[in-house]
Amino acid sequence: MKLKLFFVFIIFLLGLIYLIAPSPSYPDLTGGARSDEPGDTWQHPDQKGFYTNANRQTVLKDIQSQFVIRLAGFSLPSFRLNYRPEEAQTLVRDQLESYYLEEIIYPFRESIFINGWEPKSSPKMAGKPAKEIPDISLHGIAYSAKITLRPVSSPVWARILVWILLFPATYLVYLSYKNVLSFPRRRESIQ
Repeated sequence: MKLKLFFVFIIFLLGLIYLIAPSPSYPDLTGGARSDEPGDTWQHPDQKGFYTNANRQTVLKDIQSQFVIRLAGFSLPSFRLNYRPEEAQTLVRDQLESYYLEEIIYPFRESIFINGWEPKSSPKMAGKPAKEIPDISLHGIAYSAKITLRPVSSPVWARILVWILLFPATYLVYLSYKNVLSFPRRRESIQ
């Protein structure tokens, strides 16, 4: 029993260290031109927009390599979630065109949404003449994609509160399952 409690305590402490660690910096897209449009600046100050000629894999790899939590010289792994492009208007910004939408996430902490609009690759534009496919440009320079970054974070106190409450909740669920799984045996012994 003492060994189990010690193991739970170690997990609890490691989780606290992970939750209290400094947040990763909000990355810029390497080689991208920073957007100065109202939707990417003063209308949504937490978001950044970039114009680039980089493809999806290059953009995601670049952002994921910059959005990193480091603890004691080690980089903690992040997870990538892929969403349908239609969800960009809910998760990033209303009236935002999207070809792909991914999220780089650190569970219980923060994440960053990466929305990419590549009109020439978009299924929406398939079969349309080249004249009807919109061009992406900034200050007269043409680009193949516009990338929008939106960070989502939580306060440290909320992370710690959820982490603390997770342990008794897990224990109560364990007791409930234990009770349910032992119920048929008790019923048989009564008869």
